[in-house]
Amino acid sequence: MDLYSMIQAGGRMNFTVTGEDLVQFAETLIEKTIAMRDAELAMAPKDETYLTTDEVIAKFHVCKTTLWTWEKNGYLIPSRWGKRKTYALSELHALMKDKKKRLPNLAAQENKLADTLGKEVQG
Repeated sequence: MDLYSMIQAGGRMNFTVTGEDLVQFAETLIEKTIAMRDAELAMAPKDETYLTTDEVIAKFHVCKTTLWTWEKNGYLIPSRWGKRKTYALSELHALMKDKKKRLPNLAAQENKLADTLGKEVQG
């Protein structure tokens, strides 16, 4: 039984490993990681452009809280590459195009902000 299989079996155990065992364990982890990455890449649309959180913030002038709210409410579903979130550019464009229909609270907040700013400028 190799080290990876023992860990997968779970439970509390003590054992002694050799350097060769650790190398084999590392190679197994690398192979599994590459296989998972390849599977994720195969499932991703080929012509889609993905943006990182920082790129979305810069391009669409929104904050991290807005992105989090859109995710929480199901308006936007990020893809994950490990711990990193990416967003499909086509989904962002569709969301921004239809935001008054899909995000009524956001549209109301924008109108309220515009009214408030207008009163401040006039007053």
